[in-house]
Amino acid sequence: MKEPPLAYRAVWGGIWVALSAYWTLAVGFVANILLTRMLSPEAFGTFALAMFFAQLLRLQTKLGLGYAFGQYKETTGASVGTYVALEGIAALSGVILMGLAFPGLRLLGYDESMLRAALVLSVAACLEGIASIAGTLLEKHLRFELTSLYQSLIFPISYIPAFWLAMHGGGVWSLVAQTTVYSFLGLGLWWVLWRHGSTLWRDPWRFRFDLAAHFLRFGTATGLGQMAGMLFAQLDNFLIGTFAGVTALGYYDRAYRMAQWPGLLFNAVLARPAFYTYARLQDDRPRLEKTVTMVTWAIGMIAIPSAIAVFIAAPEIVVLLYGERWRPSVLFLQILIAFFVVRPHLENAGVLLNAMGRPVRAATLLWSQVGVLGIAGIPLTMRWGALGTCAAVGLALLVGIGWAYRYIRQEVSVNPGSVLGMPLLAGVTVLAGYAFLLQFAPVDRLGLLARLLIKTAWTFLAFYALSFALQPRGAWGRARYVWKLMRKA
Repeated sequence: MKEPPLAYRAVWGGIWVALSAYWTLAVGFVANILLTRMLSPEAFGTFALAMFFAQLLRLQTKLGLGYAFGQYKETTGASVGTYVALEGIAALSGVILMGLAFPGLRLLGYDESMLRAALVLSVAACLEGIASIAGTLLEKHLRFELTSLYQSLIFPISYIPAFWLAMHGGGVWSLVAQTTVYSFLGLGLWWVLWRHGSTLWRDPWRFRFDLAAHFLRFGTATGLGQMAGMLFAQLDNFLIGTFAGVTALGYYDRAYRMAQWPGLLFNAVLARPAFYTYARLQDDRPRLEKTVTMVTWAIGMIAIPSAIAVFIAAPEIVVLLYGERWRPSVLFLQILIAFFVVRPHLENAGVLLNAMGRPVRAATLLWSQVGVLGIAGIPLTMRWGALGTCAAVGLALLVGIGWAYRYIRQEVSVNPGSVLGMPLLAGVTVLAGYAFLLQFAPVDRLGLLARLLIKTAWTFLAFYALSFALQPRGAWGRARYVWKLMRKA
């Protein structure tokens, strides 16, 4: 049977990847709301701290071997055998490192139940790593539909034991079970590979030391960037869990997840088309600069009203989704969302730098934020607990956005201030208008859902009405351009 054209397979695979991503986001969103209502803050705090140690000692993601193998042009028995051997050893090493670190962490005073959870999570990470080998082999042949469909099927199933344990007092092990079951079921990708990857078995697999050295050299550069991303996403969990306790970490963890919503909107709507468009236009600076300007404006138009809506409706969002006992998360959410409005712009800067062949700068951008979070986070968390960590995260994001636009200005002539001026003015006006209306409208006397709907409706309607009224021709022109960009990409 004749193989479909490369372009067809790439587009078809991209559709499956997008559908799978949206499906898992939706399932995970609903499932986590239910689990949060069933479990205690201590359970989520213990899980977050255990996950930090499991990921910190996971060697596989820091080597970037999958990227190195994917970039390598030839798919032979030597390249496959070398990649599989290296990736398998790296996956197993995480369990060994966690086992070796267990006694030392216990002596440092960490709770033994948390460390046991971390050890099980490291085993889950090993299983996930072994499964990812089969996934990488399939995706190198652009069989994204197979991996996406399989992962979409097993993801909801992985929550069944989690809910059962949560209903029977399983606590943190409910969350550990979901991760472990998903990783175990992921091993089924090897069966999918056996059924649909027959060409990979024709040439006997063998190990070559020169290829191993090449994969390690290439992958380590990418892996360092991934390590920075992991540390920035989880170092705050370590700080709070160590200096403020797992209960405070549980409240913070739920707030942090909600504060990521504007960034998730960017990734879901703009990140993928922006990357491929930037890469295509990297040698056409005038069009590239226009595209960067438009995407920066679009991010502001999505992130600013989303952040304002979450900020003013934080009490209603937390209580409605998670329940009254999670009300301490409200203040953390309001502080974090005020800073996280810049995070989509940071992610866009990373997308632009990678698309233009500047991965070292993209990694430097992440490491600068990790450095600020680590240096400022320790004294601030020791002094003010989780509130101090919120301040350290905000400081790291502000430093990061400064570095990001410094790098961007070296690549393209874009003035973010002129692009974001109107959205920022509209956002400040919406906040001021809301504070003024509170003096006359008895919003707080209404029911929980009614307050949430009114605050959300006010934010988005007022923001977009002001934005298009202040700059009608420019706003409509940019909106049409961004829509055209997304359709073409």
